[in-house]
Amino acid sequence: MRGERRRPGQVRLDDAADVMVASGLVDADYVAAQLGTTFGSTLEAARAVVDAGDVSPHPLFEAQWIGRRRSWQRAGQHPVLWYVSERRRRNRIAPHPLVDPRIIFAAYPEARHHPYGALSYWLGASGPGTPLPTRILPRKVSWSTYRAAAIAAATEWREEVVRERPPLVGPTPPLPASLGTSPAVTVVMAAQDAGPLVHQTVASLQAQSFTDWHLVAVDRGSVDDTAAVLQGVAAFDDRVTVVRESRCGLARALNVALEHGTGEHVAFLPLGREWLPEMLGDLLAHAHHSGAAAVVAGAGAVGRSRHELLGGRPVDLATALLRRDSVKDVGGFDEGLDGAVERDLLLRLTRDHEPLAVDVPVLRRPETPQPGFEDDWDSVVLERQLVDWDAAGRRETDEALVSHVMPLGPEPRRTVEWLGAVPREGSELVLVGVRMRRAHHVLAASIASVISGARFISVPAPVSMSVATNVGVVEAAGSTVVLVRPEAMPPRQPIAEQLAGVLREAGAGIAQPLVVDLDGVVLSAGARFTTDNPHPELFLAGLPTSDAERIGQCVVAAPASPLVALRTETAVALRGLDPRYHSVLAETDLGLRAQRAGLGGSVLVPEAVITSRTAYAEAEALIGAMSSLRATVLAGPRLPVDDSRAQLGTAGLEVTDERSRMVSADPEDRSAPSVLVPELVVRAVEGIRESPPRLRWAVDIAAPAAQRGDRWGDTYFARSLADALERRGQHVAIDRRDARHRDSRDHDDVLLVLRGLDRVTPRPGLLNVEWIISHPDMITPDEVAGFDLVYAASTSWSERVSREWGTPVAQLLQCTDTRWFHPDRAEPDTGPALLFVGNSRGIYRYAVRSALAIGADLTLHGNDWTDFVERDQIASGGVDNREVGALYASAGIVLNDHHLDMRRDSFASNRLFDAAACGARILSDRIDGLEEIFSGLVLPFDNEHELARLVTPPYDAFPDDATRREIATRIIAEHSFDKRAETLIDDAVRALLARR
Repeated sequence: MRGERRRPGQVRLDDAADVMVASGLVDADYVAAQLGTTFGSTLEAARAVVDAGDVSPHPLFEAQWIGRRRSWQRAGQHPVLWYVSERRRRNRIAPHPLVDPRIIFAAYPEARHHPYGALSYWLGASGPGTPLPTRILPRKVSWSTYRAAAIAAATEWREEVVRERPPLVGPTPPLPASLGTSPAVTVVMAAQDAGPLVHQTVASLQAQSFTDWHLVAVDRGSVDDTAAVLQGVAAFDDRVTVVRESRCGLARALNVALEHGTGEHVAFLPLGREWLPEMLGDLLAHAHHSGAAAVVAGAGAVGRSRHELLGGRPVDLATALLRRDSVKDVGGFDEGLDGAVERDLLLRLTRDHEPLAVDVPVLRRPETPQPGFEDDWDSVVLERQLVDWDAAGRRETDEALVSHVMPLGPEPRRTVEWLGAVPREGSELVLVGVRMRRAHHVLAASIASVISGARFISVPAPVSMSVATNVGVVEAAGSTVVLVRPEAMPPRQPIAEQLAGVLREAGAGIAQPLVVDLDGVVLSAGARFTTDNPHPELFLAGLPTSDAERIGQCVVAAPASPLVALRTETAVALRGLDPRYHSVLAETDLGLRAQRAGLGGSVLVPEAVITSRTAYAEAEALIGAMSSLRATVLAGPRLPVDDSRAQLGTAGLEVTDERSRMVSADPEDRSAPSVLVPELVVRAVEGIRESPPRLRWAVDIAAPAAQRGDRWGDTYFARSLADALERRGQHVAIDRRDARHRDSRDHDDVLLVLRGLDRVTPRPGLLNVEWIISHPDMITPDEVAGFDLVYAASTSWSERVSREWGTPVAQLLQCTDTRWFHPDRAEPDTGPALLFVGNSRGIYRYAVRSALAIGADLTLHGNDWTDFVERDQIASGGVDNREVGALYASAGIVLNDHHLDMRRDSFASNRLFDAAACGARILSDRIDGLEEIFSGLVLPFDNEHELARLVTPPYDAFPDDATRREIATRIIAEHSFDKRAETLIDDAVRALLARR
């Protein structure tokens, strides 16, 4: 399985193929599956990898995964050569989503020093039954199982993508003496506003060597001289008939022309196209010789077979000859289509019989139009061949199962994130790939095949995201389906069951979560419409999530989200997403159709939150989608009643005006496509004079957005403070680092900066408050001078800087959340003997280092400790903040330490208050005020000798259980978040009233 390997010895990095063989990073069977061949040796396979370019050498090595910046391309190296030579970075690089170097190093520490890296070592040490070194998969999967899946996926990709084109039939046979009908060929032409092209086009027809034809030209209500020119041609050639129609679509005009034709065969000649003199006769000779219903000149890129037509190759009816009766049998052109009518007709004609592709010269093919953002009619046509809605309606679904359907985007990492995020119990993930590149196809198909509840479906046709979604919907096994676009990031907490529960409520047809951007600011809470504008506004866009949470679950006009949930039977009844939509606003259209069909309204569920990696839509995509949506809005009955004003009032905002905002494809070009979208103008309700006063607070913290910042202590602190403020009638938004520049902050009354690592600029017009809770060395006199109110979590420091800097800094110590931290969380001395809960912060922290140095029985919970302690000494990577109190209350002793500057300036940490509120015995590095604040619950230690003495039972230096409980009760009364909230509100109200 590992092929031919050489013992490393002297490592040479001058030949990529030799390195692959020496390192074991080449699998001949896997390479053969991608290239559709076989190899006599592993070295031969390695040479083929180097020569082929975009081919992976091994199932567990994927160049597209190891670096987004394609560093090997800049270095001019093969990716395997680059990987093994990057010795400083190699041990941190995962060469495949199912290879985690950290797991390899934990099992084989010596792998760090292997000359070809962790994967090469693991392949040498593992066998077919060895589980893959990954945490992504929900269960252990053996190396041999995944290898077989990867080879199968590579084989399937090649069979789908690499196909020989059908050969062209030639040479042209002779025409029979008798052709049956006269004229033998009806040539149809649909003309509109193209008068200058008439003479040149008709002249190429009149120059045909075969002359028994009849031209039926239908003028589609031209406003120029097209009809007059055509009639002038007809006056001099009785083989030309002109039919005048009112303004109509292309399909209607072609059907009218067919009705006036009598020939056995029909050809199509658009204005502006020209034929070589022999073309019509050659096509007719092939048609009579073969009896085919459709003969196409197959030179160039045009589709030669039904498979190629389904695969999206161009269609050119101007170089085809069809049997007229066959066209009539399939109903002619579909007049319900505004585009792709030629492809649709050919696909219906070739449902039972392949077209005949012949070797007939073509003068000039039309240029393939570049994909735009107008309606995607090719996708409409292709969906008819790919999706069987009637069969889907007859399928049984599982009420206990939620199906996630996700068309894949261009980035494999996003696919793997979803594969690792969807809950395996009660959920399935249906991935749909559309003409994907090799790396992404193989990764998605192989990983999905080894995960229970995941499936991969490949669509070989170039269809819209909406069609790809529909392909997955008809395969969904669950009774609830969640439609996911690639820009939606997996939610931090599972939300599928929550959305499914909302759909069980009366009147709920579609449920959408709250959509936020990468900064954590609301991107969309649904679509909102006005009575005089068919274009939607993204409700609550730009506001903090707290406003949506305050409004709560509510009905919206339609969803506007990259993730929505609905009943599978509803999706099938509505025929899924409209395939005309490339991507955005397809869910909005779906929601409007569901409401009008009586299948339920659209519901916003703000407690369920997802993050979008991108803006809701680029301007051009939004303009195109709104053009499509306009027809849906105007065609149906009135839209649902707009309750947005009342909903905003619930959030403490009032609407002062409504205006239109222009969205332009190019703001610098006045002629560029554009649309006007409605926009509400809001302001905050003045709540300071209410009883009790109600203010809007923006709490600014240094933690980054999304999951990166969820485990920061600042985040826990801010959430508890916000809850305490909210319990006192305040409106609070927590702005992490990335959201602090949101425009909607102007609606707030108070900016409260919880000063950690970042210096924050005060916001003009707001009451600016700074609470310094850590890192006092970073604070400067000019910083505090810029704030209206300043607090510090230290008695001594606040007194000193107030005196030295001339700016009042009030004492406001840190505090505890009494919901999670109190003595009743657990029985004393029933848990760990010595406990530390905290992240390493990239340093070997004093408390942990000291405890391990004396050989204490330390229970350690936290992140990023593996660089300092052995893995088996780490109890967990972290504990939910709501459960930490139970650990503190049950522990023999809780350890604490501070940053050096916090220790020097006596900034008591939040951990001290949390543990003290639980009545815990606490050992900490020394700061001033411990006895005054904590009354003996916290004892300092200055060295390891003191620590060893204090951690030894029976802990005589600490108060007894009853006394510790009394002290904890006092801590809860004096140092809770509720107490701090009272202080902040009282001071803020006084300061704001003093301004008036």
